Amino acid sequence: KKNQMSNLIRISKIIYLFFKYDIDKSLIRSDLIGSKKYLFFLIPWNIFTFKKSIDIAKNIRMICEDLGPIFVKLGQMISTRKDLLNDDIATELAKLQDNVTPFDGDVAKNLIEQELNKKITEVFSSFETTPMASASIAQVHPAKLKSGEDVIVKVVRPDIKSKIIQDISLMKKIAKYLEGLSDDFKRMHLIDIVNDYEMVIYDELNLIKEAANAKQISKNFSGSEYIYIPTVHCTYLTSKVMIMERIYGIPINDKESLQKEKISFQEIAEKSVELFFVQVFEHNFFHADMHPGNIFIQKYNDSFRFVLVDFGIMGSLSEFDKKYLAENFIAFFNRDYASVAKLHVECEWVPKDTNIPSLESAIRENCECMLDKPIKDVSLSDIIVGLFDTARRFKLEVQPQLILMQKTLLYTEGLGREFNPELDLWKTSKPILEKWMKEQKGPRVIARKIINNLDDYLEILPEIPSFFRRISNHYSGNSSDLTKNFQQLKVIEQKLNSNRKRNHYYFSLIILLGVIISPLGALEIYKNIVLILLAVLMYIFKPK
Repeated sequence: KKNQMSNLIRISKIIYLFFKYDIDKSLIRSDLIGSKKYLFFLIPWNIFTFKKSIDIAKNIRMICEDLGPIFVKLGQMISTRKDLLNDDIATELAKLQDNVTPFDGDVAKNLIEQELNKKITEVFSSFETTPMASASIAQVHPAKLKSGEDVIVKVVRPDIKSKIIQDISLMKKIAKYLEGLSDDFKRMHLIDIVNDYEMVIYDELNLIKEAANAKQISKNFSGSEYIYIPTVHCTYLTSKVMIMERIYGIPINDKESLQKEKISFQEIAEKSVELFFVQVFEHNFFHADMHPGNIFIQKYNDSFRFVLVDFGIMGSLSEFDKKYLAENFIAFFNRDYASVAKLHVECEWVPKDTNIPSLESAIRENCECMLDKPIKDVSLSDIIVGLFDTARRFKLEVQPQLILMQKTLLYTEGLGREFNPELDLWKTSKPILEKWMKEQKGPRVIARKIINNLDDYLEILPEIPSFFRRISNHYSGNSSDLTKNFQQLKVIEQKLNSNRKRNHYYFSLIILLGVIISPLGALEIYKNIVLILLAVLMYIFKPK
């Protein structure tokens, strides 16, 4: 009952903010909800304030801030989704900051003692109760081990999991409802986006997983002189507490300090781009939260090295996605638009029946001018957005598995151009991509794949005769009977009708609640009449 009441209060707040920040008016003005616009005109104030000036980008950011850290992190994650958002909304969401008040240092000490089953004084010679950093999931305290080594202690917030469960549950309901409203919302794969976010945020809750990520990325760069990963002390590791080597370096956005240390900005730019492509295509394990707060620079061997921290969000791509992504990049920079169009279809980023010559022509029109600019002015993120804008006309399907990679690429490009506006992205990335592509082709690669899959082939071989027998039975027996197919279609139709009715009632309930909790000003005395009128209209227009 306590949870139900908490959910009801949270839903009421979301509905209140939905109307407070004029999201209803913005939906009326857009094409996202199609023929259902009339429902919003049933709300009295929309009739009188329809032409009100609205800064929708700013309002969406303020809703996320008002709803707290879990929605703030969602806003931060989708701020790089320029395939979904226009530039104004993406820019506004990028301004979102965690700005979370730290929890009490003594509470952190007690939690550490409970998790490690030791007194603080048994592990540390000193421990600072004032955190050096505080975010929505965890906070970090500086300390010194008994051995004399400086460390940081990361502690997960004690009350965060229940809040995440509640907010993720509501996000899924909102996404499911919006996808039921129109095909445009459905093409955005909103439920997939929330599911991806859920996986990411639960991974951040588990510090054992973060420690494993740190060890893996450290192993990947073990021979590198320009990347350093701090050591995790696995002796003192639980899902809620992690102790890691404290690093001392210059934050990558502190340009003044970097200049004083005479560190080459051009090298930083080139190495940051190289770092991205090596992680994605050679290691297939990349740091997916590479904002300036997670990257430091250290002087090292008459040069410098990157020091990465915070390994809660990592990404990887399937071999299929890597192959087609690399081929897309190479074809695009070679201006081979026919291959780009063909690859979009083969990847199923657009429907299989897409007219390839038409898609090629549209890509050429949208992107040719971009590539006519000097290479220093070519923005990879602008190219991606241009491709998405073009492909959206051909019913682009958002690919959730590429979200983290796209986000990391945009961060990396922004970082590189900040240090070297003349940066030639293609010159830096082309050798890595071409080397990786060569490693994916040739007799040696085919032989290696056959050997790696030999057990699977031997297991499948005896099943081949029965497989063909089942196919024969399928086409000669009742399983191909049209009657059965019609029955299945009827069941699907019934389910669709049921979903349509459910969505209508949910939508009606939201509007009625909005009227109940929102002040109507001079119309307040007519609230009961308005509610009755709305209820009658919603009953009349209910799906049959």
